[in-house]
Amino acid sequence: MAQEERGQIDPEITCQELVAWVSAYLDDHVGDERKRQIVLHLAICAGCETYVRQIATVRHMVRALPQAEDEPVDHHRLREAFVARASRLRSGS
Repeated sequence: MAQEERGQIDPEITCQELVAWVSAYLDDHVGDERKRQIVLHLAICAGCETYVRQIATVRHMVRALPQAEDEPVDHHRLREAFVARASRLRSGS
């Protein structure tokens, strides 16, 4: 990654480098040359191709999950439950 910041990009990337770039690649936040390197690497490396597909699937599935709804916190009820539990613990019940 530091090489790209200095404007020097190796013509090939390693599996380890691909793993470091996978999120940026899937988010389409890589330059044309880096994208070309990744696409070429994926074409010759079945392991990385499977890895990128798995990461893409997980990301898709997480986005499909329903969003948690924030419920208003009932501080009074929580305080009562805490006090009751603390009392039970002190009394040995």
